[in-house]
Amino acid sequence: MKLRIDQKELAEASRRAHRRLPNNPLQPVLAGLLIEATTEQVTLSGFDLETSTRAVLDAEVIAAGDTVVSARLLADVTAALPAGPVDLVADEREVTVSAPGTTFTLPTMQRADYPALPVPPGVSGTIDGDLLAETVGHAATIAMGPKEAVGSRAHFGGVHVFTDGAVFTVEASDGYRIARHVIGWQPDVEAAGELLIPAADFAVTVKQTAGGRVRLGFPGSGGVASIASDNLTVTCRTIASEYANLNQHFPSADAAAGLATFAADELATAVKRAALVNDADGRAIQISFDGGHATVRGGHGGSTGSSRIDCDTDGLDGFSIAYNPEFLASLLAPIDGRVRMWFTTPAKPALIEPVDDPTYRAVCMPVRLT
Repeated sequence: MKLRIDQKELAEASRRAHRRLPNNPLQPVLAGLLIEATTEQVTLSGFDLETSTRAVLDAEVIAAGDTVVSARLLADVTAALPAGPVDLVADEREVTVSAPGTTFTLPTMQRADYPALPVPPGVSGTIDGDLLAETVGHAATIAMGPKEAVGSRAHFGGVHVFTDGAVFTVEASDGYRIARHVIGWQPDVEAAGELLIPAADFAVTVKQTAGGRVRLGFPGSGGVASIASDNLTVTCRTIASEYANLNQHFPSADAAAGLATFAADELATAVKRAALVNDADGRAIQISFDGGHATVRGGHGGSTGSSRIDCDTDGLDGFSIAYNPEFLASLLAPIDGRVRMWFTTPAKPALIEPVDDPTYRAVCMPVRLT
């Protein structure tokens, strides 16, 4: 195999694929990148048996072929090369990567040991990549961590996507909070679809494919989903658990005892400020209502702090409720402008909605004060 390729493009593709691979794989060959050159294109692929990445690169192919080389070494040496064209030559024993005045020689790995890459499912539809990255990125911060998302709670470790016609819903929950985004997309198939991908992997993938239209393939019988931009295709193994129906956990605004409307940034700032004097992560902050104001208090023992902010209220005079400040702040993060919070009792979840944006809703469970 012999080809000439731009240093920046090769270094970026190598770095991106290397970051998705495990540091100590069970099979040493999984620490490698598969480079395939045909007369039509060059592809660079990485695979950890769960997630595969396949980047299509522009290059001048002088001799077709394929090879497997250490992902870490290739990423490091290509990043160190001067800008401009790079020559890459491979035989059965080694890969030579060179630019004017600089040459690296890297040992190859056994091509026969490299596993077959998953076949991406057919395209289910297309969506704006930047919007997908924004919504999935936020939902991933709400999902349960991988150490807790085990057994019957495994589904809480993923970001759940489901579609119905032109409506595309992204949601996540950790059992204490729910975030749901509804956005538009262009379906290629009439049937509704869904996928559930580990939150961290999903967030990284959609960030890599942002910047244009993204093609999504919902999993078939093999349990593999695909996310593809013009030059990068990623396949992800989905979580096998069925996702919980979250509709029943959204409180009804009609049944609420009271409503408060805030400037979202003022409330988020007051929550973070009150949490500064808490002596432990997850220590609750308290929100109390009095007329057209809310007081947000934090602290424990000798340290206390409070902020008094304006709000419009209905039916909340004398009402107090407590929240994990990190949870509440995370649900307020995507909201610009004003936010409504519907309350029932201090022991039941609140419904959170932007005043001027019907595409986002959230639920936050309160904390019992002791």
